[in-house]
Amino acid sequence: MSKLEPRIPPVKDSEWTEEMRDLFEVMEGPEAREKGPSREIIKYLAQHPALSTKFLAFGSHLLFQSSLPDRERELVTLYIAWRTKSDYEWISHVPFGLHVGLSAEEILEVKKGPSSSLWSDKDRDLLVAVDQYLENYCLDDELWASLSREWDTPQMVELLFTIGNYMLFSGVLNTLRIPLEAGTEEFVKNFGLPEG
Repeated sequence: MSKLEPRIPPVKDSEWTEEMRDLFEVMEGPEAREKGPSREIIKYLAQHPALSTKFLAFGSHLLFQSSLPDRERELVTLYIAWRTKSDYEWISHVPFGLHVGLSAEEILEVKKGPSSSLWSDKDRDLLVAVDQYLENYCLDDELWASLSREWDTPQMVELLFTIGNYMLFSGVLNTLRIPLEAGTEEFVKNFGLPEG
């Protein structure tokens, strides 16, 4: 994890505007509107509440209403976090991955990417999709055909949006140097960090 200071400060309680409170409520419910968010990241993103509200609503759709199976979505998300060296995304998605059925061994193998012998062909294709998207901003015809045998058209589109979303958000978090949330130390100890 970067020991560098965040590039922007989190908003202070005394600075909360109605628009910031709207963001808090969208992300964590009505109680957060009054008490503030439980996650520090939201206080950083509240520096631009109008944009963050819309962006995080999109991300919430991909996370909680995805047409992709949860396990496969988290496999993709974790690999993006690892490839983009996003400490925050990696550590915040490790618990999601465990919750939706990825084993601790699988999460550790994500670090090896598609070369790990642990993966099924279906999982390997998803990891290769991340590699191709990061390297070429496009998937080749062979991979597209292979993925299309497993996923319907809406899922294929959602896979691309999922990869793109987490690439974008990882870059934002890395550039702003958003620190890890309190209470993540055990996950860091057990699963490491992309730059660690």
